[in-house]
Amino acid sequence: MIRVLIIDDEVRLAEAYKKQLVDEGMDVTTAASAGDALAIVPNRVFDVAVVDIKLPDGDGVELLLKLKQMEPTLEVIMLTGYASVNTAIQSMKLGAYDYLTKPCKLTELSNVIVKASEKKALLEKNIILGEHLQRMRPRDELIGASKQMKKVKELITLMAGSSSPVLLLGETGTGKDLAARAIHDQSHRSENPFVAINASTLQPPILESELFGYKKGAFTGAEGSKMGLLEIANEGTFFVDEVADTGLSIQAKVLRVLETGSFIKLGDTRETRVNVRYIFATNKDLKMEVEQGRFRKDLYYRINGFTIALPPLREKPEDIPLLAHHFVDKFAKEAGRRKSLSKEALDLLRSYDWPGNVRELSMVIHRSVLVSGDRQVIMPDDFPDDLVSNALAEKTDRKPKAAGLLSLAKLEAEYVEKVLDSVSGNKSKAARLLGISRRKLYSKLGENPDPDEK
Repeated sequence: MIRVLIIDDEVRLAEAYKKQLVDEGMDVTTAASAGDALAIVPNRVFDVAVVDIKLPDGDGVELLLKLKQMEPTLEVIMLTGYASVNTAIQSMKLGAYDYLTKPCKLTELSNVIVKASEKKALLEKNIILGEHLQRMRPRDELIGASKQMKKVKELITLMAGSSSPVLLLGETGTGKDLAARAIHDQSHRSENPFVAINASTLQPPILESELFGYKKGAFTGAEGSKMGLLEIANEGTFFVDEVADTGLSIQAKVLRVLETGSFIKLGDTRETRVNVRYIFATNKDLKMEVEQGRFRKDLYYRINGFTIALPPLREKPEDIPLLAHHFVDKFAKEAGRRKSLSKEALDLLRSYDWPGNVRELSMVIHRSVLVSGDRQVIMPDDFPDDLVSNALAEKTDRKPKAAGLLSLAKLEAEYVEKVLDSVSGNKSKAARLLGISRRKLYSKLGENPDPDEK
């Protein structure tokens, strides 16, 4: 049965529409104003809304925007007089399904409603299918055979069996989000929701409403009630990334939830109870944040009992080949290509310091898969120029000296040769990486410039 809401202040016309549509087996509700409609929608489910552009208490286009905000899959049909056709066309650009000019034929209205409801059903089916595919899609996992990563995986397995809060520590890009997901997947809550939020991306008022939700009318613009992420995560796991950026007022509320298992939504008087496993993460020194007065001491001690430190990539270079080959396989498969890393490319990746850690390595490999085009083997040329030059400089700095110190000229010559090797002998590219002219490069090599080289 198609559920229809008709919003029109011409009561007799609205009732005529309703009678015809009910006779065709539809469930129809009428509202004479925008205010009436906004009061009805939070408490009912509708497939299609028919909205008159001219309403006594507001503009139909504004009502369209509010309805779509409250119910994104609701299809809206606009009713307009001839003088408002341009406005109706504009409303379609804002999300309306279609518009009809008044007075419209009842059969025409019925046909458009049926088509709109079919679109809504298809959209909801696609959403469900997308969620199913998301669950079916293989997740990224923590990859590494180093001593440090073996320890991390052991701690994850150990803490997955507990319901106590966990604090993940580590630089940006070390995989704290993957560790949080691994804890959830290995826990008894794995079939229940895993909900995550990055506190550093939201301003405090928005962060609070996202965490705890609010009741209808709690503030100007709260046209309906909103369920917070904590409530959505009930019986599952809630992951707060960058917890140091939450702000003191929200930290107090988070502490209360941790201690009591309940909170009060904005605009509500009743407590909402949740049963959630909490995982927090930060790239900051929380103890120093406490000393500086930016993080609550009581919350720090509440979440600091079980910690896992994710090591930076530079401290586990033996994991670089495993990660690099994993990312090559992943992104090559996505691109429908077969790819592999040359020995020179892998050596270069081993030499780089990776300040952005695993996330930076992933982005570099993704780029190289695309840049290498139809060529199967990824070469150093496929990496960003600054990465190549930095990796070679770091490799030169780490190179052991066999007997005493080398002369500056010898060091310079070795570095120039390394750069040339990385670009397969292309002198133009080598000169660009070194920041010198081709003529200067030839001079350093003791060669005469080749006029035919470009």
